[in-house]
Amino acid sequence: MINWQGKVKLTWRTYAGLILFVLVLFAVVALMIVEVRLAPVLHTWAHTKAVGLATTAINLAVEEVMAGTLDSTALAKLIRDGDGSLKGVQYDMGAVNRVSSQASQLILKNLEDMGQQAFAIPLGQLTGLRFLAAWGPDIPVRMVPVGALTATPMASFQSAGLNQTWHRVLLDIEVMMRVVVPLLAEEIAVSARVPIVEEIFIGDVPSWYFAGQENLTIQEGLLEFPLN
Repeated sequence: MINWQGKVKLTWRTYAGLILFVLVLFAVVALMIVEVRLAPVLHTWAHTKAVGLATTAINLAVEEVMAGTLDSTALAKLIRDGDGSLKGVQYDMGAVNRVSSQASQLILKNLEDMGQQAFAIPLGQLTGLRFLAAWGPDIPVRMVPVGALTATPMASFQSAGLNQTWHRVLLDIEVMMRVVVPLLAEEIAVSARVPIVEEIFIGDVPSWYFAGQENLTIQEGLLEFPLN
């Protein structure tokens, strides 16, 4: 005969299982809270570090190219008529493309030489509270250059005062960096604009000179287009 009124006695294994379940549940909830609160801060911090590393590699590469035998005045030549009026600008695209290619190769080499960068940031630093900045366990952060890079030569004309124009040839550079942290793993695009030619000349560039230019950017006092 079954005793329906008898109490079921829980064994120590049952108690241990319940305690383990509660602890696991608490840990999962705590990690979810930490991720929600810290992931945006960690993303911003990692993005800043990635931009700093890529910018350093870009600047070192461009400085090395510019310090070589490059004659920046030979990349662009002003064309004037018999009266001295500016008719346009002639670019040596062979030289411009060589500079772009050399800079790209040096940037990739600099990133390769840097290799994988590892950092450790205290958990307290991500809270934004100064008195906790040095507290807590360290969170490992790794920066890995992906190797994807684009460098686009751009021509830029900007008003520099009365009857003066600021002319530049720029390299629009974009480097991909991969950030790996416990709460984040993504690729970040780092962009930089580096001038390789800068000059101020008297006169305005004729408006017809820009006719038919593709991807022409027009803002107040500024005209830009890619050099293809």
